[in-house]
Amino acid sequence: MFLKKIIKKILIKLNRFNGYEIIDQNEFSFPSLKDKRFDNLSTVNKKSIVLPLGEVKITRKVKSLGIILRTNSNIHISDQNKKRIFNKEKISYIEKSLKSLMISIKSFKSKYKQFEINLTIVDQSNDENILRQFKDIFSTLDLKVNTINFNKDEFKNEIKLDYDKDVFGNLSSLLKCFKIAKQNPDDLYFFLEDDYLHKESLIEEMILTYERVSSQIEKEILLVPSDYPYLYMSERSTEVLAGSHRHWQTLNKVLCSFMTSKEILELYWENFLLTCHKHNEPIEKYLNKICEKEVCLSPIPSLSVHMANVNSIFGISPFVDVKNEWVK
Repeated sequence: MFLKKIIKKILIKLNRFNGYEIIDQNEFSFPSLKDKRFDNLSTVNKKSIVLPLGEVKITRKVKSLGIILRTNSNIHISDQNKKRIFNKEKISYIEKSLKSLMISIKSFKSKYKQFEINLTIVDQSNDENILRQFKDIFSTLDLKVNTINFNKDEFKNEIKLDYDKDVFGNLSSLLKCFKIAKQNPDDLYFFLEDDYLHKESLIEEMILTYERVSSQIEKEILLVPSDYPYLYMSERSTEVLAGSHRHWQTLNKVLCSFMTSKEILELYWENFLLTCHKHNEPIEKYLNKICEKEVCLSPIPSLSVHMANVNSIFGISPFVDVKNEWVK
């Protein structure tokens, strides 16, 4: 028995030296890996393993992530006169969204302590009590949270739109987020709105999937966190790829919550500006033009649920127990 263990260790080392992992088919386990679960085999900046597809060598390593989150407790749904699912006050959705994001960041950082995440909140609520609530939510995170009390006057002369309309504030805060990303040195940026409920695995899966897919196709990409209803409202051609933990489908349009690289931001900077300089129809018109040239993906099933009106084609993802997600 002792000799068998010695031989097993030698074989494991030889296989790992040659870039292979051993699978125990009887137990369906991985004696060569510390974490032997078949659904958690990938490692940031090292490798992506999906059974039975094998390993993808990570050539596109993510160096850091900047999360830029827009919040506004004063506007229930921008440019609309509809109620959200569960019919709560806007601050309730913001609190739920931020808490779910905090849990996801915390889960990721527990595994990858040295990975740099920078979180910026661009808030238009103009309420110090709300900012203190935000600070309390993220107080247990081992990272600095930069909270900006944003005034839409900053872009009064840049955005060609009626200043008093809600959509002006929406576009001005979005422009602020894009400009923050443009000025900062992070590798990836995750632009988020304040009405999404996130899975605990959100941050880990988004980063691991970005590395895996980008390494495979040798291009920068865009990822959205939600599986939107509009994707199933009409027939369309799509491709399905394997991410780190689930399938992802190609898109031809996105909403304003998405992850992409600083490289994409620089390359299509004019598109990002045109998105905010006037009220386009749809708002994401110029972001969608990026999807005509680059690979854009969304997860199946969803990693985040957009808590919009129940009838919205951009709202609640199909096959999600949204009530259960809400009460967590």
